[in-house]
Amino acid sequence: MCARLLYIIVAFFCICSCGGARHKGDKLKPNADAASEEKSVDTLAQKPQPAFGYRFVISGDFDGDGKQEKLVEHFCDSTGAKEVDKFFKGDYDDDVKMLHSRKCHSFLKCDNNLIDAPPIEPLPNFGLLFLKNEGDLNGDGNDEISFVTNKADWSNLNDYTIMTYKHGKWETLYWFPIWEWQLPDLPRKAYNLKLYGNQEDVIDTTDQRLLKELESFSGLVKKINNKKLQIIYRSRDISADTIIVSLKNHHPKL
Repeated sequence: MCARLLYIIVAFFCICSCGGARHKGDKLKPNADAASEEKSVDTLAQKPQPAFGYRFVISGDFDGDGKQEKLVEHFCDSTGAKEVDKFFKGDYDDDVKMLHSRKCHSFLKCDNNLIDAPPIEPLPNFGLLFLKNEGDLNGDGNDEISFVTNKADWSNLNDYTIMTYKHGKWETLYWFPIWEWQLPDLPRKAYNLKLYGNQEDVIDTTDQRLLKELESFSGLVKKINNKKLQIIYRSRDISADTIIVSLKNHHPKL
Protein backbone atom coordinates (compact mmCIF):
# COMPACT_ATOMS: atom_id res chain seq x y z
CA MET A 1 0.00 0.00 0.00
CA CYS A 2 2.80 2.40 0.90
CA ALA A 3 4.69 1.51 -2.28
CA ARG A 4 1.58 2.18 -4.33
CA LEU A 5 1.03 5.54 -2.63
CA LEU A 6 4.67 6.46 -3.20
CA TYR A 7 4.33 5.59 -6.88
CA ILE A 8 1.27 7.84 -7.26
CA ILE A 9 3.05 10.77 -5.59
CA VAL A 10 6.14 10.40 -7.82
CA ALA A 11 3.96 10.20 -10.96
CA PHE A 12 2.06 13.31 -9.94
CA PHE A 13 5.24 15.36 -9.54
CA CYS A 14 6.56 14.13 -12.89
CA ILE A 15 3.41 15.24 -14.72
CA CYS A 16 3.48 18.66 -13.07
CA SER A 17 7.14 19.05 -13.88
CA CYS A 18 6.67 18.17 -17.56
CA GLY A 19 3.60 20.38 -17.95
CA GLY A 20 5.38 23.34 -16.40
CA ALA A 21 8.49 23.05 -18.55
CA ARG A 22 8.82 25.64 -21.35
CA HIS A 23 11.47 26.43 -23.86
CA LYS A 24 13.33 29.66 -23.27
CA GLY A 25 11.79 31.25 -26.33
CA ASP A 26 8.26 30.25 -25.34
CA LYS A 27 8.17 32.14 -22.05
CA LEU A 28 7.20 35.46 -23.66
CA LYS A 29 4.73 34.05 -26.13
CA PRO A 30 1.58 34.12 -23.93
CA ASN A 31 2.35 37.67 -22.76
CA ALA A 32 3.18 38.78 -26.32
CA ASP A 33 -0.14 37.42 -27.61
CA ALA A 34 -2.04 39.21 -24.84
CA ALA A 35 -0.23 42.47 -25.55
CA SER A 36 -0.88 42.11 -29.28
CA GLU A 37 -4.56 41.43 -28.70
CA GLU A 38 -4.85 44.40 -26.32
CA LYS A 39 -3.11 46.65 -28.85
CA SER A 40 -5.45 45.43 -31.59
CA VAL A 41 -8.51 46.24 -29.48
CA ASP A 42 -7.13 49.70 -28.64
CA THR A 43 -6.36 50.41 -32.30
CA LEU A 44 -9.86 49.34 -33.32
CA ALA A 45 -11.39 51.56 -30.65
CA GLN A 46 -9.35 54.57 -31.74
CA LYS A 47 -9.80 54.12 -35.47
CA PRO A 48 -12.59 56.37 -36.81
CA GLN A 49 -15.59 54.32 -37.86
CA PRO A 50 -17.00 55.53 -41.20
CA ALA A 51 -20.68 56.36 -41.70
CA PHE A 52 -21.79 56.77 -45.29
CA GLY A 53 -24.67 59.06 -44.39
CA TYR A 54 -28.01 59.51 -46.12
CA ARG A 55 -28.20 60.92 -49.67
CA PHE A 56 -31.37 62.58 -50.97
CA VAL A 57 -32.90 61.80 -54.36
CA ILE A 58 -36.00 63.57 -55.69
CA SER A 59 -37.80 63.64 -59.04
CA GLY A 60 -39.94 66.31 -60.68
CA ASP A 61 -40.56 68.45 -63.74
CA PHE A 62 -38.24 71.25 -62.76
CA ASP A 63 -38.00 72.96 -66.17
CA GLY A 64 -41.67 72.65 -67.13
CA ASP A 65 -41.12 70.57 -70.28
CA GLY A 66 -43.51 67.83 -69.20
CA LYS A 67 -40.71 65.36 -68.48
CA GLN A 68 -39.43 64.15 -65.14
CA GLU A 69 -35.91 65.01 -64.04
CA LYS A 70 -33.98 63.63 -61.09
CA LEU A 71 -31.85 65.52 -58.57
CA VAL A 72 -29.30 63.45 -56.65
CA GLU A 73 -27.26 64.56 -53.67
CA HIS A 74 -23.54 63.75 -53.78
CA PHE A 75 -20.84 63.94 -51.13
CA CYS A 76 -17.42 63.38 -52.70
CA ASP A 77 -13.72 63.75 -52.04
CA SER A 78 -11.88 66.97 -52.81
CA THR A 79 -11.78 66.10 -56.52
CA GLY A 80 -15.54 65.64 -56.68
CA ALA A 81 -15.07 62.26 -58.37
CA LYS A 82 -15.34 59.68 -55.59
CA GLU A 83 -18.30 59.25 -53.24
CA VAL A 84 -17.07 59.19 -49.63
CA ASP A 85 -18.39 58.80 -46.09
CA LYS A 86 -20.04 61.85 -44.60
CA PHE A 87 -19.28 61.08 -40.97
CA PHE A 88 -16.77 59.14 -38.89
CA LYS A 89 -16.86 59.15 -35.10
CA GLY A 90 -20.07 59.68 -33.21
CA ASP A 91 -18.61 62.86 -31.71
CA TYR A 92 -19.78 65.90 -33.67
CA ASP A 93 -16.69 67.99 -32.87
CA ASP A 94 -14.45 65.33 -34.41
CA ASP A 95 -16.68 65.17 -37.48
CA VAL A 96 -16.42 68.93 -38.02
CA LYS A 97 -12.64 68.95 -37.61
CA MET A 98 -12.24 66.02 -39.97
CA LEU A 99 -14.55 67.61 -42.56
CA HIS A 100 -12.40 70.74 -42.68
CA SER A 101 -9.25 68.68 -43.18
CA ARG A 102 -10.78 66.46 -45.88
CA LYS A 103 -12.12 69.35 -48.03
CA CYS A 104 -15.04 67.26 -49.27
CA HIS A 105 -17.27 68.46 -52.07
CA SER A 106 -21.05 68.54 -51.55
CA PHE A 107 -23.39 69.10 -54.48
CA LEU A 108 -26.64 68.19 -56.26
CA LYS A 109 -26.61 66.78 -59.77
CA CYS A 110 -29.44 66.64 -62.29
CA ASP A 111 -29.75 63.73 -64.73
CA ASN A 112 -30.68 66.31 -67.40
CA ASN A 113 -27.31 67.82 -68.33
CA LEU A 114 -29.06 70.92 -69.67
CA ILE A 115 -30.24 71.81 -66.18
CA ASP A 116 -27.64 73.19 -63.80
CA ALA A 117 -27.83 71.86 -60.27
CA PRO A 118 -28.93 74.23 -57.48
CA PRO A 119 -26.08 75.29 -55.21
CA ILE A 120 -25.63 73.77 -51.76
CA GLU A 121 -24.29 76.58 -49.59
CA PRO A 122 -22.53 77.47 -47.39
CA LEU A 123 -19.36 75.36 -47.43
CA PRO A 124 -18.08 73.36 -45.70
CA ASN A 125 -21.12 71.23 -44.93
CA PHE A 126 -22.23 67.65 -44.46
CA GLY A 127 -24.53 67.80 -47.46
CA LEU A 128 -28.24 68.34 -46.91
CA LEU A 129 -30.51 68.10 -43.90
CA PHE A 130 -33.56 68.14 -46.14
CA LEU A 131 -34.56 68.11 -49.82
CA LYS A 132 -38.08 67.98 -51.24
CA ASN A 133 -40.03 68.50 -54.45
CA GLU A 134 -42.63 71.04 -53.31
CA GLY A 135 -44.65 70.85 -56.54
CA ASP A 136 -45.69 73.90 -58.53
CA LEU A 137 -45.95 76.59 -55.86
CA ASN A 138 -46.27 79.69 -58.05
CA GLY A 139 -48.34 78.34 -60.96
CA ASP A 140 -45.64 78.65 -63.64
CA GLY A 141 -45.73 74.96 -64.61
CA ASN A 142 -42.40 74.09 -62.97
CA ASP A 143 -41.92 72.06 -59.81
CA GLU A 144 -40.13 73.99 -57.09
CA ILE A 145 -37.69 72.44 -54.63
CA SER A 146 -36.88 73.19 -51.01
CA PHE A 147 -33.71 72.29 -49.16
CA VAL A 148 -31.80 72.89 -45.95
CA THR A 149 -28.01 72.69 -45.86
CA ASN A 150 -26.38 70.66 -43.09
CA LYS A 151 -23.93 73.35 -41.99
CA ALA A 152 -20.70 72.28 -40.30
CA ASP A 153 -21.15 74.49 -37.27
CA TRP A 154 -22.43 74.35 -33.71
CA SER A 155 -25.59 76.41 -34.28
CA ASN A 156 -29.17 75.16 -34.30
CA LEU A 157 -30.21 78.05 -36.55
CA ASN A 158 -30.71 77.44 -40.26
CA ASP A 159 -32.60 78.54 -43.38
CA TYR A 160 -35.26 76.74 -45.38
CA THR A 161 -34.73 77.73 -49.03
CA ILE A 162 -37.27 77.32 -51.85
CA MET A 163 -35.83 77.50 -55.36
CA THR A 164 -37.36 77.58 -58.82
CA TYR A 165 -35.75 76.93 -62.21
CA LYS A 166 -36.33 79.97 -64.42
CA HIS A 167 -34.60 81.34 -67.54
CA GLY A 168 -32.04 78.54 -67.50
CA LYS A 169 -30.93 78.93 -63.88
CA TRP A 170 -32.07 78.30 -60.33
CA GLU A 171 -33.44 81.28 -58.42
CA THR A 172 -34.56 81.65 -54.82
CA LEU A 173 -38.35 81.90 -54.76
CA TYR A 174 -38.62 82.24 -51.01
CA TRP A 175 -36.68 81.47 -47.83
CA PHE A 176 -37.37 81.57 -44.12
CA PRO A 177 -35.46 80.89 -40.88
CA ILE A 178 -35.93 77.62 -39.01
CA TRP A 179 -34.61 75.63 -36.08
CA GLU A 180 -32.83 72.48 -37.15
CA TRP A 181 -34.88 70.48 -34.65
CA GLN A 182 -37.93 71.20 -36.82
CA LEU A 183 -36.56 68.63 -39.29
CA PRO A 184 -36.32 64.87 -38.76
CA ASP A 185 -32.93 63.35 -37.95
CA LEU A 186 -31.17 61.65 -40.84
CA PRO A 187 -29.77 58.12 -40.84
CA ARG A 188 -25.99 58.20 -40.46
CA LYS A 189 -25.28 54.66 -41.66
CA ALA A 190 -28.02 54.16 -44.24
CA TYR A 191 -26.95 52.71 -47.58
CA ASN A 192 -30.36 53.06 -49.18
CA LEU A 193 -29.07 54.41 -52.50
CA LYS A 194 -27.79 51.53 -54.60
CA LEU A 195 -26.37 53.89 -57.22
CA TYR A 196 -23.37 54.28 -54.91
CA GLY A 197 -22.59 50.57 -55.11
CA ASN A 198 -23.94 49.74 -51.67
CA GLN A 199 -26.32 46.80 -51.65
CA GLU A 200 -27.57 47.04 -48.09
CA ASP A 201 -30.64 49.17 -47.56
CA VAL A 202 -30.22 49.83 -43.85
CA ILE A 203 -27.57 48.97 -41.30
CA ASP A 204 -29.59 48.88 -38.08
CA THR A 205 -33.02 49.37 -36.56
CA THR A 206 -32.26 52.99 -35.62
CA ASP A 207 -31.75 53.85 -39.28
CA GLN A 208 -34.94 51.98 -40.19
CA ARG A 209 -36.90 54.15 -37.77
CA LEU A 210 -35.25 57.36 -38.98
CA LEU A 211 -35.96 56.49 -42.62
CA LYS A 212 -39.65 55.95 -41.85
CA GLU A 213 -39.82 59.27 -40.01
CA LEU A 214 -38.11 61.02 -42.93
CA GLU A 215 -40.45 59.48 -45.50
CA SER A 216 -43.52 60.51 -43.52
CA PHE A 217 -42.31 64.08 -42.93
CA SER A 218 -44.33 66.52 -45.05
CA GLY A 219 -41.97 69.47 -44.78
CA LEU A 220 -42.54 72.99 -43.49
CA VAL A 221 -44.37 74.44 -46.52
CA LYS A 222 -47.97 74.20 -47.71
CA LYS A 223 -49.35 75.93 -50.81
CA ILE A 224 -52.33 78.22 -50.24
CA ASN A 225 -52.54 79.58 -53.79
CA ASN A 226 -50.13 80.71 -56.53
CA LYS A 227 -49.16 83.76 -54.47
CA LYS A 228 -49.22 82.56 -50.88
CA LEU A 229 -47.67 79.85 -48.73
CA GLN A 230 -48.22 78.54 -45.24
CA ILE A 231 -44.90 78.02 -43.48
CA ILE A 232 -43.67 76.83 -40.09
CA TYR A 233 -40.74 79.09 -39.29
CA ARG A 234 -38.45 80.25 -36.50
CA SER A 235 -40.32 83.11 -34.92
CA ARG A 236 -38.74 85.97 -33.01
CA ASP A 237 -41.46 85.84 -30.36
CA ILE A 238 -41.90 82.07 -29.89
CA SER A 239 -39.88 79.00 -30.82
CA ALA A 240 -41.82 78.13 -33.98
CA ASP A 241 -44.92 79.60 -35.54
CA THR A 242 -47.22 78.81 -38.46
CA ILE A 243 -48.08 81.78 -40.66
CA ILE A 244 -49.24 82.60 -44.19
CA VAL A 245 -46.77 84.58 -46.29
CA SER A 246 -46.71 86.17 -49.72
CA LEU A 247 -44.33 84.92 -52.42
CA LYS A 248 -43.60 88.49 -53.48
CA ASN A 249 -41.53 88.74 -50.31
CA HIS A 250 -38.35 86.73 -49.92
CA HIS A 251 -38.76 85.94 -46.23
CA PRO A 252 -41.14 86.71 -43.36
CA LYS A 253 -40.64 89.75 -41.16
CA LEU A 254 -38.15 88.84 -38.48
